[in-house]
Amino acid sequence: MPNYYKRIPVSRTYRNFSAETLEDALKEIRNKSLTYREASDKYGIPISTLSRKKNNLNVKPHGGQTAFTSTEENVIVETILFASDWGYPFEREDVKTLVKSYLDRAGRKLKIFQDNKPGDEWYSRFLDRYSDLLKPRLSENIKRSRAAVSRTIINEYFNNLELSLENVPPENIINYDETNFIDDPGRTKVLVRKKTKHADSVMDSTKSATSVMFAVDASGVMLPPYVVYKSLQMWEPWTLGGPEGCRYNRSPSGWFDQSIFEEWFQTIIIPHCRRLVGIKVIIGDNLASHISVNIVKLCKQHDIKFIFLPPNSTHLTQPLDVCCFRPMKIAWRRVLKIHKLKKKGPLTKDVFPKILKATLDKLKISQSDNIKSGFKATGIYPIDREKVLIKLPGDPDSSSASSIIPQVLHDLFKETRFGSNDGPAKKCKRKRFNIEPGRSVTEANMFHEAEDLGLDIELNNEEELNPNTELNPNETELNTISEKNYETEENDETEGYYETEENGETVIININNLKVDDFVKVKFETIRSNFEEYMGQITEIEEENILCRFLRKSQSMRGCYSFPFIIDEAYVTLDQVVKKLKVLTERRGNFKFE
Repeated sequence: MPNYYKRIPVSRTYRNFSAETLEDALKEIRNKSLTYREASDKYGIPISTLSRKKNNLNVKPHGGQTAFTSTEENVIVETILFASDWGYPFEREDVKTLVKSYLDRAGRKLKIFQDNKPGDEWYSRFLDRYSDLLKPRLSENIKRSRAAVSRTIINEYFNNLELSLENVPPENIINYDETNFIDDPGRTKVLVRKKTKHADSVMDSTKSATSVMFAVDASGVMLPPYVVYKSLQMWEPWTLGGPEGCRYNRSPSGWFDQSIFEEWFQTIIIPHCRRLVGIKVIIGDNLASHISVNIVKLCKQHDIKFIFLPPNSTHLTQPLDVCCFRPMKIAWRRVLKIHKLKKKGPLTKDVFPKILKATLDKLKISQSDNIKSGFKATGIYPIDREKVLIKLPGDPDSSSASSIIPQVLHDLFKETRFGSNDGPAKKCKRKRFNIEPGRSVTEANMFHEAEDLGLDIELNNEEELNPNTELNPNETELNTISEKNYETEENDETEGYYETEENGETVIININNLKVDDFVKVKFETIRSNFEEYMGQITEIEEENILCRFLRKSQSMRGCYSFPFIIDEAYVTLDQVVKKLKVLTERRGNFKFE
């Protein structure tokens, strides 16, 4: 830890005046309005200090001098801030390594640093000098898909939003989102014996969670919540003692599916919108389960505009996420903890409504202000895109640090955050070996097995394997494995043909015959190593990658498929194509295949 020296009470004071006071005193001395002694008596500054400052003598700060000049430290600060703005903040060791790299490249050797790397004392003093710009915080990890939200995406979103919200009053702007409440009060700081290693708190908790849908408007009003239990049945005690107007439902997964979302929309949103005058706007995330033909019809009947937020941007553009859910979860944990101290066992469904009501009652005082702050922070009402753009990294040309931070660093962070424009990564073809259970293998075994079968296999290591390497016969006997046990994705002798399996039978697909707008059946591997097949239409072909737009089972015509309202596209490889489909009939966007 750094040494912080305290002044001895009887010693003389140093610099007990501000920079503005010193400048005023020097200004009067230069104008010959006051003498040194008169200025000293008036402003309380020693005569020697006034003389040195006026004549620019010994103007260095009092005490030990910093290892770097103010200009050099400003460059370090700008680099740290720049990395933080792009989502790659420095840790303590990163800052030390940055300083060491700077000194090594400059050919400088500082004796106060060990091997040119500063210690913890320099780091702490550095943060103290720039406490107005830098502050240590606990980092929060976000997915790359969320980090990829750019200023262009946000600007396009607000361009459309400004047109949609024109002349719409705040009470007609509604935001919805679902969240879950976990049966765990969380961890808190407690007092224990000094030598205690683990601070145990006796309290029953589980990982179970209950989903709740909330909806709020820009005037600060919260609509009744909608609870979904994970269950196949509903019981009366699960609906008693909850918030006023709250509705309850259940699903096997405990989450909102399309039918439950439609039921929420009809029972919560539509009755509320009937009491409003003029155009109504509903803003929410773009999940596939949140839109259907019935929802579109209801929106048209009641003059409702349905607006989707940009993908992966709810942490910036969702009012409930930004300002409402966090205080709600804090209140939930406090209320749940009080309940856990009185009752044993996990939180049951018949108690959940009462705990939810107590949580919302605890927030009644600040609830309206939190909701309004959420709409303001996301730039929805009042409309202000800068509220969101300020949270995103700016363009290198417009950055205040563009003259300090090298362009290479700009390009590196930009590519790391948003990715390159090379398109989706291509999947390498895999070669599979059927190995007897209980036997271990090495890369050398694989290489020699492929060599015996006359196949070409690439090694993962950078160094090539020595073909004279002797294999251990006790390790495995791959040389005795017949060719029947070896499965590979090697190409057929005739270029343009590909073998795949369907219903246990080998099917040959002519790749050359596949073209844009063809319908194909595609297989995807699930988490349990099973395969599921989907119908899709080819929209783009790039070498070995195919971009398909997938269909879903039609809700209006049995045995037919139709394109969903939300476009569902994905890149697939040639080995995922099961067969080419032939369209028998097509009626009003519903396709029936042979």
